[in-house]
Amino acid sequence: MPSLGFGLERIAWLALRRPVIAGALTLLLLGLALFGATQLRFDEGMRNVFASESEVYTAYVDATRRFVDPENELLLLVEGEAIAEPATFRRLQDLHFELQLTEGVGSVFSLFSLREAPNADGDAPPVVNSTDAGLTPDLLQAVRDHPLLGAKLVDAHGETLMMVVTPDRPLLPIRDIRTLKEAIEGAATSALADAPLTITTTGFPVIRTTILDILRRDQIVLNAAGATLGFLMSLLVFRSVTAAFLTSMPAIFAGFSVIGIMGFLGLPITVMTNIVPAVVMILGYADGMHLSFAFRKARDEGASVHDAEMSAQRQVGGACVLAAVTTSIAFAALAISDVSLVSSFGLTGAVATTLGAIAVLVLHALLALLIGRFWSSSPWTARNFLNWLRLPSGALGEFSVRYARPVALAAVLVAVTASVMHYSVPPQHSVREHLPPRDPANAALGRIDRAFDGIFPIQVVLRNDGQDALSPEGLARVGALHEAVEGVDRVTAPISLWSIVRWFGGAADEATAERVRLLVEQLPQPARQRFINTDGDAIITGNTIETSTAETRPIVDAVNMAARAAVDDDATVTGMTVITVLESARTIDGLNLSLTLSVIANLFVIAFAFRDWRIGVLSFLPNIIPIMAVGAVLFIAGRGMQFTGVIALTVAFGIAVDDTVHFLNRYRLIPKEDGDAAQRLVAAARHVGPALFATTLVIITGMASTLTSGLPTIALFGQIAAGALAVALIGDLLFLPALMLTFGRRIFAEPASLPTTDTPS
Repeated sequence: MPSLGFGLERIAWLALRRPVIAGALTLLLLGLALFGATQLRFDEGMRNVFASESEVYTAYVDATRRFVDPENELLLLVEGEAIAEPATFRRLQDLHFELQLTEGVGSVFSLFSLREAPNADGDAPPVVNSTDAGLTPDLLQAVRDHPLLGAKLVDAHGETLMMVVTPDRPLLPIRDIRTLKEAIEGAATSALADAPLTITTTGFPVIRTTILDILRRDQIVLNAAGATLGFLMSLLVFRSVTAAFLTSMPAIFAGFSVIGIMGFLGLPITVMTNIVPAVVMILGYADGMHLSFAFRKARDEGASVHDAEMSAQRQVGGACVLAAVTTSIAFAALAISDVSLVSSFGLTGAVATTLGAIAVLVLHALLALLIGRFWSSSPWTARNFLNWLRLPSGALGEFSVRYARPVALAAVLVAVTASVMHYSVPPQHSVREHLPPRDPANAALGRIDRAFDGIFPIQVVLRNDGQDALSPEGLARVGALHEAVEGVDRVTAPISLWSIVRWFGGAADEATAERVRLLVEQLPQPARQRFINTDGDAIITGNTIETSTAETRPIVDAVNMAARAAVDDDATVTGMTVITVLESARTIDGLNLSLTLSVIANLFVIAFAFRDWRIGVLSFLPNIIPIMAVGAVLFIAGRGMQFTGVIALTVAFGIAVDDTVHFLNRYRLIPKEDGDAAQRLVAAARHVGPALFATTLVIITGMASTLTSGLPTIALFGQIAAGALAVALIGDLLFLPALMLTFGRRIFAEPASLPTTDTPS
């Protein structure tokens, strides 16, 4: 007989026939998972969010390797009105010198680093030559007027001061960042004890550390929350502790196995794969719900425990596998992305969802044999959530078939309208979107951004092809590019070799060039890399305030145009801001392609499983409506589409197809003698509707566990997926029967047009 699950569900049948062997293999897998869980490792790199072979990413990595790397700078933010007081100002200077002597620190840049332009004898006295009077208005103005980033070191009110600490090694591992952060904060606490100041250590290295801490926490909290919620929902639905264990334990086992296998294979937990075990667990609850529902029905009809479980496996096991396959295809569609974070998430999810479904089927079979006899029917258990839902499910089915034509037309109208809105939503990404807004490092970075008119870098690398960048001609080229970047609206305080030329008077002649050369050669390596690298290429670094992708993209485009106009094609525009804007848009475009491929592939699989291409086509509308509806909500709310959102929609589509599969599967099991197509559709809705309501509720509740994550992107994933699945339930219980009765009447008029099942219902 044809199998909806391509025969994979028969693995659980073998478990029923050979439970001892299946149990031993399950225990072996559990042991491997326990060992693997101890070997978990976590991704430590921020830049891996957009890691790919694209020119934009390659240029960014090259620039951070050859010049100063903002991802490797820690920022010490000092805030308070007391900064300007002489005693406090003196202690801040002491802190600057103490940080320079701290182990692991390569350099410290603050207002105490600034010097006057060298005189004829080469002497360059410090701008802050005395702290006795504190930070006076005249001194504050002198600091902020300094061409070498003076305006980025203290704000116009003298109430926010920043020190930039560069480690003595590039891209420090997390453990060394923690050590250095503790040393910086210890020095600051010691030097500024009892001062009425707020001191915060931030910067991209600190953000990396925070993200890693959240990933570690999530593996415990997120999965524990999902397991707890799933068990409680199973208990609520079936009103039986035994049934709750039978339904939830296979799902928990599947989710934990994914964690263990990832650790065993050495696959790192990233900001995206972090959610995969929870998704597998949530889907496992849905499969367990369908199996337990069918098991209970067979038991109520007088079947033995073994026969009831075999009946359940044969009735819905194939549909569960097919549902897992459609979800795996949705994940696999993401694996084609050239962004490693997305592709690894897609590949991990594709494998995990299918293997997780098989694990659920097998463990449900084993547990049914072990504890199924303790799940007895009673008036209390009979009045459960599923039985309560039979009446409204049937009523919804009756409404759908009674008004089939207008409901079907409404489905088409909703799909078209929502699609137009969905594809009008602009891309949106933020460097800081992976951190909660109230995280100290994240909040501090936002305050720095506002206080100093932007600290998110736009870097322009000027290739000199072996020419001397410190010659008068080379400096003139730097000057042309510097002034072009400076002329772009909303790009603030660019710094380059031309800043030094201006400091020396503004003329790129031989005398000035020689003075610039002497100064640059005397700079320590971290400071020199702010201007020039060992190959002689120069860099201009401007800054902009973090805004939406839609607002930042014109700034980046304007810098590109200005750079080309100044030095033709010898300049490359890069930096964290640039890669965020350009790669997020490119990534989202690629993810929309993945979503499209997922839709096509899943509908093809449905058509293949049911042996009729028309069924695949008919399944399109009820499953595309939820995806487009979420986009429509974002459009109406004036929000952008984050790449996490597209990923969530892709995965949600794969999950949403599950309800369609189970509805079609139930319809095909209803004998022709039970009535015409309309009557059988109502019967299918009445029978499978409660299970669809329950599984959707379980999945949405499980997705609510993502709200416990410290990563806003994970919470967003859960919110978008849950919203799409809620709409999908309406699509399958309201729109699908109407579409089957109108556009699909010829297909569904006779159940014989569908593959037959292995056993009667």
